[in-house]
Amino acid sequence: MQIEIYSDGSATTAEKPGGYGWVMVQDGTKISEGSGHMPNASNNDAEMEAAIQGLAAALKHVNALDEQRELSDRGFVGVTLVSDSQLILGWTSGRYRFKQLDKMDKYKQLQFLVKRLNVQTRWVRGHSGDVHNERCDELANEARTGAVKSKERAEAIAKGETVIGTKRAGVICLWHAGKMKVIDLFQNVCEDYKREIHGPRGSFLEVREEKSR
Repeated sequence: MQIEIYSDGSATTAEKPGGYGWVMVQDGTKISEGSGHMPNASNNDAEMEAAIQGLAAALKHVNALDEQRELSDRGFVGVTLVSDSQLILGWTSGRYRFKQLDKMDKYKQLQFLVKRLNVQTRWVRGHSGDVHNERCDELANEARTGAVKSKERAEAIAKGETVIGTKRAGVICLWHAGKMKVIDLFQNVCEDYKREIHGPRGSFLEVREEKSR
């Protein structure tokens, strides 16, 4: 059995948002995918996060198969990280030395996964028509621009989990009793704050208990 993790990151400068995406392929068939938003990220930050998250998903998948005793039945071979970033593949394989000391924790996460899964690497040219690489690029861009979050908020509204939704006029945040509350003054509605539903919030007011005044 062969597992391939395709990964890609999307970012501009370290001061602006980024996004990552990954696709898991088992014996030539796509079995899962994932993505995530990063408030601040350089392109290399996003590329590394994509590799880490994709390989973490692979480790979880492999552990699940191991518990079901399917690895020996299928003749498990290994995991290959596929990326259009020569730098990420070089860091993964150890061919390139990682010199960013302030981000060494991330590098250690990557190397932990590499060793646990005996990860191999394969380069694919970006925007060359590889369906899984193109999907990773799409996922990363959607995550960076917030398209995924918008979809999640729409689904939350459809499920009745929120009537406030994302940030708009007439909505304030209050911190009370260890929780962030979001209040819509126009609709007279109060909800527990959830970033994935209500979006990032800036300033907020704190409602203090009587004893703290």
